[in-house]
This record gives sequence, structure tokens and C-alpha cells, in this order.
Amino acid sequence: MNKYTKLSDFEINKKVAEKLGLKFKDGVIVKNGEWFYFDPCNNPSDAWQLILEAKLSIHTDFNNDCESWIVRNIHIPMVNEAKLSRGISIAYLLMKDAENETNNKR
Repeated sequence: MNKYTKLSDFEINKKVAEKLGLKFKDGVIVKNGEWFYFDPCNNPSDAWQLILEAKLSIHTDFNNDCESWIVRNIHIPMVNEAKLSRGISIAYLLMKDAENETNNKR
């Protein structure tokens, strides 16, 4: 279990937006002067950029009858979530935490 598992989707969305350097308020972000709904925990198009940036690998959990997803990267522990987009968002936050730890050790 990781520190993000118990957070609501809204809280995770907010943390992801902050890591991306976006202004987040009431589920909306401002990008290039325009307002957009931002919900990477539920919207695959919002989660897609996280997959690419963090180079995440996604697999079905065959040990759990494919009812959940495994999201991983070599630098973070495996994330197992029923909702794929939420798992991607959590893995992205873990990836950013790992990057910060590496940078702070230098």
C-alpha cells in the first residue's frame, strides 16, 4: 500500500495537476489561458500524458481474474487498482516522488 491509495480521486487529480505545474481549482485547470476539466483518475485522455512522461507499463492482473490493473515502472513499487486511470495517476505520483528523492540525495 502507498500513501496515495486512501486519497479520493479529486485529491489525486489535484496532486497530479500540481506535479504538472498546472493551476487546479474545483476540478478545472487553466492551460494557455483556457479552462479545462482535469480528471486523470477517470479520463483516459488526461491520463495518457502521464503514461508517456513516466514510461509506465500497464498489465491486467491475471491473479485477480483480470478485474484490476497493474501499473509499474522499474523505479516504483507495483500499483494495483481496479480503475486503470486511477492506477496510472497514482503510479505517476510515485514516480515523481522517486525523482524528488533521487534529486534530494545529490
